[in-house]
Amino acid sequence: MSQIEIGVSNGILTIWNHRERKNEADLEEIRVEDIQRNQVYNSYVNITKDADINQIFYFEPYEVSEDQTERNNTNIQTEDDVEDETDEMEFMNAEGGLDYILVYSAGKKIKYAKDQPEVLLKRLCGFKNRILHLKMNHKSLKLCMVGYFINKYPNLLTGHQCIRVSENVSSECEFPIVEKRTNIIKMILKRAIRKVKIPMDEIVASAGEINNNVSAEIELNGIRIQYGLKKKKRRVKTSLRYFAPMMKVIRDGLMVFMRRNVRGNIVLVMRGLDAYEVTSNYRFWESRIVSGALYYWGKLVRRFSKQQVNLYFEKESMKAEEGTYEVFSLAAERTESKNYFIINAESEDYDRIKQNDKVVPKYSAKYYWLIYRANNAITTEAPAHVNILRSANKYVRFRMIELNFVFLQHGVTYMKCHGPASAFVKGREAEPEYIFVGSKKERDIVVDMLRLPEERVLIAGLPIFSTISYQHITAESDDYVTIMLTFKPYEERLDNFENSRYYRAILDLYAVLKKYIPEEKILIVAHPRIQYLLETTALKDRMWDRPISQVLEITKLMITDYSSVAYNSFYQGAAVLFYQEDLAEYEKICGSLIPADEEYIGLRAFNLEEFEEMIRRLIPNQRIVMKEARTDEHERNYKSINEFHDGKNVDRIFQKLVELKLI
Repeated sequence: MSQIEIGVSNGILTIWNHRERKNEADLEEIRVEDIQRNQVYNSYVNITKDADINQIFYFEPYEVSEDQTERNNTNIQTEDDVEDETDEMEFMNAEGGLDYILVYSAGKKIKYAKDQPEVLLKRLCGFKNRILHLKMNHKSLKLCMVGYFINKYPNLLTGHQCIRVSENVSSECEFPIVEKRTNIIKMILKRAIRKVKIPMDEIVASAGEINNNVSAEIELNGIRIQYGLKKKKRRVKTSLRYFAPMMKVIRDGLMVFMRRNVRGNIVLVMRGLDAYEVTSNYRFWESRIVSGALYYWGKLVRRFSKQQVNLYFEKESMKAEEGTYEVFSLAAERTESKNYFIINAESEDYDRIKQNDKVVPKYSAKYYWLIYRANNAITTEAPAHVNILRSANKYVRFRMIELNFVFLQHGVTYMKCHGPASAFVKGREAEPEYIFVGSKKERDIVVDMLRLPEERVLIAGLPIFSTISYQHITAESDDYVTIMLTFKPYEERLDNFENSRYYRAILDLYAVLKKYIPEEKILIVAHPRIQYLLETTALKDRMWDRPISQVLEITKLMITDYSSVAYNSFYQGAAVLFYQEDLAEYEKICGSLIPADEEYIGLRAFNLEEFEEMIRRLIPNQRIVMKEARTDEHERNYKSINEFHDGKNVDRIFQKLVELKLI
């Protein structure tokens, strides 16, 4: 009888149906490097006996080169009869490298694919579920649901099952395994209802990652596979409303709440409690009754009023330094629309602008009315920054996605990749109605990454470049060197930040720099989550504790890795040195950087030895040689990415907003 044989050798995948009568269609050879992730291919080799129907012929690891590790996250394909319940964030966080090759039969068709083992196994085994009841209080999380796994492959081994709410917290739960999709009602009649109760003590004790996908987990061929648990609402107008919390609990200094992701799967969110959330003001204004009343009253007023009400704010409503205030000022002076700038009264910038009667303190009574009444949010940050980030108030979250969002941007988008999971991508919770950019080149990358039509990407420059002087840093300026690295999202999970590459890199760079320039000339701008660690070291006196805009005003050499602050610093006349010793890992997890090698606006070092060699050349005699650090090529690259240098970006933005009748 015929026999299917699969082999991989010298980069070639061979699919061979051994038969006595030789036929060219019985043998196919495929170059492994031509097999793209997130795709399933059909072999022209046919199944010729029933015993080979629905079988796994090959499932083995394959070491791929680094240039093959990128993936297209937008085209996830699944078998027609197996619904992939995975949240797209799971795909975004898969860490490339060691892929598996899978060859199997679906009916009489032989198929093959290459991907992470978890992704491949999900193609073979589906999971269907319906949540009947979900409740969370101070004592426990309770879940009542019906579900079943679909496994039509006899040689796919199944093992331990559970419901998992975080990496370290789970509860055993055994679901039926069937060969084909069936009706949920039939499964209920077959008593496939499962109840799970997990103590809240265990959940809060395990607090690590902020967002935790609550999932059904099963071992397939010894590998843990997780499936999201759906809780959709039939009447929901947009899936973006799924990001609003369903229920919340305050426990042990944590805000714990349940929400859905864009696919309708439930997510457990655990974050530190904001200081404001323990105040009586919060308990009143953000109570369900008051918030609900304001929400529906604001909705009614917006429907019958022709008056445009615009809100302006910056990062966490704590700043007025990115040009948003200047745009607001023009709109408030020259238009008939109602314009308000929101800022926390505890901000250092508040005293400077509070005399303006259109400046509204965050969390005041007027503030709460305005966020429910406003039509547009015109800001350099996502709308969520007008309130508490990751707010547990569902009415506030509804307003964040309903506001007409005009994104002024606080930095040039020409460095880090915005993948499908970015909040700003079309269809997600911070999708902008309009976004301002500084060049045709930046417009093109925004259109590609955020999937926005060109008409909504407006070329007028960023407002921040109207608030700072162009090329005021010169060769004669004081020789300040600033270290400002990007905090890596994948290091946020580390229990000990002293083990992070971010932390070690700052120590290493500082140790090199102090050999060539006085220590008082070295400044460190650290991420807030790690600053307290550096303040316990010898670097304490070098930590910058004032607004970032002020350090950029004196920086002559900016040392960063993947931050768009490089463009801001270069605009003011500084030189930039990119230290990218973890480039391969960063791009593997976060996506490829935008600039091509020949587009960078500064020198690049990929290890500490290269960095020191560059510093030795750039800072002889304790003075920065600008003609070496900032070249004509860097200047040309910069001007192709950020075209406007006349300080009139705010005026151009204002005119665009008037033309669009937003103000």
